[in-house]
Amino acid sequence: MAKSDRVRVDYMPSAAALQALQAAQELFPKANTQALIDRMVITGLSALVHGRWEPPHLWGHRDRWQLPDDLRRDSPGGDA
Repeated sequence: MAKSDRVRVDYMPSAAALQALQAAQELFPKANTQALIDRMVITGLSALVHGRWEPPHLWGHRDRWQLPDDLRRDSPGGDA
């Protein structure tokens, strides 16, 4: 697909999403940011569709979401 034919998605990630992206960057240090975002979106959709995994409960406005403790403990800037 030609670059001019691609859809561009601009977003402003929440703090929890940035923490998740930073953790992913440590897991895949050679991947660029866009590749990590693509991988996370596709993996997340697959997990939701196949139903073998339960997503973390993210209630309320997304700016107040917190990265779950089991994901935060090994992530950069994590408190756990």
